[in-house]
Parts: sequence; structure tokens; C-alpha cells
Amino acid sequence: MTQKPPHILIFGVGSIGAIHLLQLQRAGCTTTAVCRSNYDAVKQKGFSLTSVRFGNVNYRPDHVVRTVEECPKDTVYDYVLVTAKCFPGSQPSLADLIRPAVAGRPETAIVLAQNGIEIEKDVADAFPENPIISGVIYLPGTQTSPGVIDYPEMLNMLELGTYPANAPAAHQSKAQRLVDLMIQGGGEAKYLEDIQVARFAKLLVNAPWNPICALSLCTDGDFLLTSDPFAHELVWGIMMEIVALAKKVGIPGVDEAAAKARLITATRRAEMGTGRDPSMLQDVKSGRLFEVEAIVGNTVRLARKWGVSMPRLETVYALAKGRYEALVNEQQRR
Repeated sequence: MTQKPPHILIFGVGSIGAIHLLQLQRAGCTTTAVCRSNYDAVKQKGFSLTSVRFGNVNYRPDHVVRTVEECPKDTVYDYVLVTAKCFPGSQPSLADLIRPAVAGRPETAIVLAQNGIEIEKDVADAFPENPIISGVIYLPGTQTSPGVIDYPEMLNMLELGTYPANAPAAHQSKAQRLVDLMIQGGGEAKYLEDIQVARFAKLLVNAPWNPICALSLCTDGDFLLTSDPFAHELVWGIMMEIVALAKKVGIPGVDEAAAKARLITATRRAEMGTGRDPSMLQDVKSGRLFEVEAIVGNTVRLARKWGVSMPRLETVYALAKGRYEALVNEQQRR
């Protein structure tokens, strides 16, 4: 017998959530989109996607709501896919925000498709019976205006694994099922036995590039051209601090070779003049809060816990945190 297509709630539907929503619809899923800042545009017109991979497409979620509380009370979601930005310690918490769709429904899997490390524990503690699936995304999309998505590359990878890695077999099956749906919908995905390896591997890109670009207002490629060799040395130095932390905590594969492979991408963009805006730079340009704690703060605190020296990343963290707090103050004065 074939499996019934799942009903999926996507929480925080910006560029990444909108692209994943399209893939899930193409896989036959019923989708509900929790849209916040772009609610009016999506409710009226749906999404408009310009994409190398999927072509130019206009599409609508099956249901659009502003908050999870607006979802039908009798709907049981197979997955709550969180593609909102990650803000550890924020109030109300992520667990509180998704609780109406999850509480009392242990079969609902919570998928944290977000940046950073050490982001799963609070949600897992809040919903100890639910499958917790952690996801690492490589998908260079940008929401250029509400509901309008630009997706200029073929890159489309979602790496998924359970939290913790030794979760029950039923939870692992839920993760594998979502991998299958993403592939069926035209993307790429894979199941990993230990998703934390993938989270640390992405830190090699996120930890240097996101705060550096947000502070300098440069694309990744342009930054490398600003002060050679100093720009290159700063990025590489932060990557080596991540490598040292990964080695200390026992994360395999996050080594110098992996760092070199990732630096090559930005180097090529510098040479070709095709630099990209990392997510933090996109947020700063738009006056939005950015994921300084999930990506950088959690990393430097873990390093101090393990006695790993991170002078470059700690400096970048202090500066980025200052910019973040200044942005908070600006928003409060409006």
C-alpha cells in the first residue's frame, strides 16, 4: 500500500520555506504556511519564484495563516517544518510558538531546518515524545520582496537526522520519509546518522561569512578583494578555529581539507564577481534581526566550555552582537 501524502505545517515561510513548500506540494503534500511579515502578499498572490532549478513559477500554499494558533484545531500535522530564523532564548520561545500544532500529538515530527549548533535541546525538552528532526540547508534563495523569491543556483540540499542520533527507529523513519518527499519534489536530500557532523561542517561557512559580511556590508566574494591578504587570513583563521573545536569535541570530517573546499567557493566568486549575500547580510540590509547567537554565540560559548581558543571568532561575535543590540534598540524606538 502507498503511504498517504503528509499534511505539513511550515513555520516561517521566507525564501527557504517557500522553496521547500513548492517541493513538498510537488510531492503531493498538503501544505499550511505560517507567514508573518509576508502574510498579506502571500494570502493575496501566493509566491512568485524565479529559479534556475524549478523555472519561473507562481504557486500558493494550500492554507495560509499568520500564527500557529490560527490553524484548524482538529488538524494533525505529520510534520511541523521550522524554516524561521533561529533566535535562542527569545520570548515567546519557538516551543511556545508551535505548541498549538504539537501539544498532545506525539506523532507530529518537529523539523528544525535552521542554522547554528546546539539549537535542538529546548524544543526536545518541551516535546519529549515527539520526533525531533534536525536539518542543515544549502539553498541560496532570497526573498527580494514579500512573496517574491529569487533562487539563482542549482544548489538544493537538505541534510536530515534525528535528535538525538540514537532516537527510536520510528523517529528515524520519519526523517527518512521527509528525505524521500524532498527528493520526490525535485530537490536533493539525504539522511545522516549523526546530523551534528553536518551542523559543524556548515559552521565552516556560516561562522566566518555571515558575521563578516553583515559587519562589512560586502558579499563573500567582494570581501576577499577588500584587503588582501588580511581578508583571506581572517576568514581562514576563523575556519581553523572551527576545525580545532570540532576536533576537540570529536566531530569527524571537519578538518583543513573541508575548510579549503569551502573557501574555494568564495574565492571563485571573488574572481568572477559573483559574490553572494549570506543571510545575515540580507537581514542587516533589510533592518531585520539576524542569527548571531545560533551561529556565532553558541559556537564561542561551546569553545570556552571545551577550552578551545577562538580569538578571531570571539572578536567578530562581540562586534556582531553589538550591531544586533543596536538594531534591537532601533526597532524599539520606531
